[in-house]
Amino acid sequence: MKSLLLGSLLSAIALFVWGFIYYGASGIPYSFLGDAADNGPVLDAAFPETGTYVVPDPRLENVAELHERGPFAMVHIHKGGLSMMSPSLMIGGFLHGFVYALLLGLLLQQICKKSGYAARVGFVTLAGTAGTFMARVGDAVWWYNPWGWQLSNVAYTIIGSAIVGLVLARFIKSPVTE
Repeated sequence: MKSLLLGSLLSAIALFVWGFIYYGASGIPYSFLGDAADNGPVLDAAFPETGTYVVPDPRLENVAELHERGPFAMVHIHKGGLSMMSPSLMIGGFLHGFVYALLLGLLLQQICKKSGYAARVGFVTLAGTAGTFMARVGDAVWWYNPWGWQLSNVAYTIIGSAIVGLVLARFIKSPVTE
């Protein structure tokens, strides 16, 4: 259990650093965003409260007609301002990475009892890739999220999964092969 927790903690730190490099320093994913300028006042007027909205609203009787006419949008809005780098956001993000690593570590403990380091890294990377494919590619397919944006996030998550695998595989070892 100690190895699992320590490996998950160090994996979360590595994932946090990777997130800063990818999103903060490189800015790669933002190159796929359209230029929205400052549409905050328009969004504030259009959406009455914090929440997620789909336009056209799928609960409307004439949704098929509205969907075909367009536009189609999914808007996640938070009324009022937010700090881009608030401590609670950073802590939440770190905890998200920790739980992700912990879950992958638990899976690794159950499945890779007789495997070497490279196989364990590969397993974690593949498990992360499978989840990424389901979620990120699914958002592009089902919710019309732009492919460039989603694929840039797919790249981030798969590389992040490999980083977690590289760390976890050092802590979760097979008693048979090592």
